[in-house]
Amino acid sequence: MKKIVKFAMVLFVVLTAMACSNNDNIGNDYLDVTANNISGVWKMESYDNGSTGVEGSYYYITFNRKERSFVSYDNLNSMEAVRRSGKFDIVTNEAAVIYGVYDFGGDWEYRYYVRELTKERMVWVAVGDESLVQVYVRAELPEWLPKDEE
Repeated sequence: MKKIVKFAMVLFVVLTAMACSNNDNIGNDYLDVTANNISGVWKMESYDNGSTGVEGSYYYITFNRKERSFVSYDNLNSMEAVRRSGKFDIVTNEAAVIYGVYDFGGDWEYRYYVRELTKERMVWVAVGDESLVQVYVRAELPEWLPKDEE
């Protein structure tokens, strides 16, 4: 009888430890996809499923939650920094989708599912082309980028 009780206690401890150590969520404090949670500066770390682009290339985007506006800076198609601005919105039905419209007219090339959002990282997947994956990390705008007009 002592062996059965001892076995049951060991089994209970093992099962409790397994339940408490669910590795799926360690370090992944996912946030709801809202304007408030994406507000701030992000740098594109990779796109097209891991490509980091040409050495020295960059893409930064800043989201303003109150105005639902964005400003992006990149040199992806130019040797100089290109600044673009506009409005963005997030629609959340079955999945969170972010999309934007540039101030000079025209929509973003794609709408994006926001697949992951943590305080430091977010992953976008293009609606209609799931091979286009963009990974963003929290950043600060470099001093050498042209600043917003006041």
